Amino acid sequence: MQNRTASIYTDPLGYSHTVPPLSLKIRLYLSALLDVPFYRYGEIGNLAYTTGKNILDGVILYAMFSMAETELKVAAVLGIAAKYAYPGITVVSSTLVSGFIDRLEAVSKTGKQISALIKALVGIGLGQSMGALFLLLCFPPVYKYLFYGIQSKTYLIVVLYLLYQICDGSSQIVEGRTWFKIMEIKLRRGDNKVLSPHFWVIYAVSLNVQLLLGQIFLWSSLGIATMFSPDLTSPAVLLTVCVGFIAVVVSKFILPVAYRFRLCS
Repeated sequence: MQNRTASIYTDPLGYSHTVPPLSLKIRLYLSALLDVPFYRYGEIGNLAYTTGKNILDGVILYAMFSMAETELKVAAVLGIAAKYAYPGITVVSSTLVSGFIDRLEAVSKTGKQISALIKALVGIGLGQSMGALFLLLCFPPVYKYLFYGIQSKTYLIVVLYLLYQICDGSSQIVEGRTWFKIMEIKLRRGDNKVLSPHFWVIYAVSLNVQLLLGQIFLWSSLGIATMFSPDLTSPAVLLTVCVGFIAVVVSKFILPVAYRFRLCS
């Protein structure tokens, strides 16, 4: 009978095992943060965006849909607008970013590739900032203060929500491919021979960390919104919204600023 004993795997950090344990995966992720400045600043931006986006979703979306349902009577229209707009956003954004990446890979010098990707991140940051602004305008205290005096206030919220979906959705699609390309250059094909063989492990841990962090802040902010729902202008709600908005706005500019001041290479 054939011997099917599992082979022992020895990784660059000195661990010997058949399957990389979770502790090793987390250690590789932390090593990437500590040892690769480019990855560190970019990942800080990703975590800031995840935090801010889920805070805004937890507070504003709950309050906005409540207002749209009880006062404006357009809650169903909001859902339909989001459902049927997003496929179009995905098609257009994916097509544009795919062409950009193809042209980028035709450039032989890594430095020029990184420079182009950093410029793309600035554009992504502007798009996500605009999305956060449109979502902030849908926050009931802000919306009522600015728009309740105009005749078309009922459907203006649909327009604002659609603009939020367009700006934020398209930026997320472009950002995903842009950031993946940066990771590929700096980690997968980088100089660190310990981390480069574990590119997919680091990438997966990063996604899981963002998912977990997002859920924590989403449900925490939703709890705050529910607790203070009779008074959305309370200091706790307003402070939470401000923190979320600022986190989203600054998130994608962290790496470009670090690159500009030569904090990473």
